[in-house]
Amino acid sequence: MKIALESIILTTALVLLSTISYTQNFVAGPKLGVAFTQVDGDSYAGFNKAGLNVGGFVYRSISKDEKWGLQFEIEYIQKGSRKYPNVEMGDYREYKISLNYIQFPVFLRFNTKRFSFETGISIGTLLSADELSEGAKIPEENRVPFKTMEYATIFSVSYHFTDRLWINARYSYSIARVRVPYNGEIPVYDPHWDSRKPGQYNDLMVFSLYYAFGRNFKL
Repeated sequence: MKIALESIILTTALVLLSTISYTQNFVAGPKLGVAFTQVDGDSYAGFNKAGLNVGGFVYRSISKDEKWGLQFEIEYIQKGSRKYPNVEMGDYREYKISLNYIQFPVFLRFNTKRFSFETGISIGTLLSADELSEGAKIPEENRVPFKTMEYATIFSVSYHFTDRLWINARYSYSIARVRVPYNGEIPVYDPHWDSRKPGQYNDLMVFSLYYAFGRNFKL
């Protein structure tokens, strides 16, 4: 049911974005990518969890020389954290956080000949969350819940093959905590929380391919 709902939301969004692209001074299209994520504030490090990133965008130039523009996106993205066992080191621990979001990035874009640079914010709503330890799902009543909304920063760079096709590398980090531990306190017996952090934050890198249905900007 959740997958069907996500498909309906994304299909509707892409139709709306495509319709907007035919309006003067706007261009729109789809995006597809992969996210490499971690949760800052758990006790594990590394962008070890890979997830899907798919959605659409609308872009509008706001300067006569087409160097400056605004971009709005609607996307589905899989975030979380992953700890693999390291048998050679005698570490058999396994841990995973899976977070699925619909999010709405908005950012300012600066265009050069082949590159563009972006910075902005993203607002996301949590669709589902799972937490697994040693291969078994932690029951919902036994885990600290994740917040239903996320606010994050965006910094990215794109390389444009043509005025319609480009690749993008993006870094994003939560502005506010996505999970607050045990009313602000972390029990010493919980191995999955970093006692140095006041909570947990999504920390991720995303690599995406974009296609515009109209001319993006003059190369």
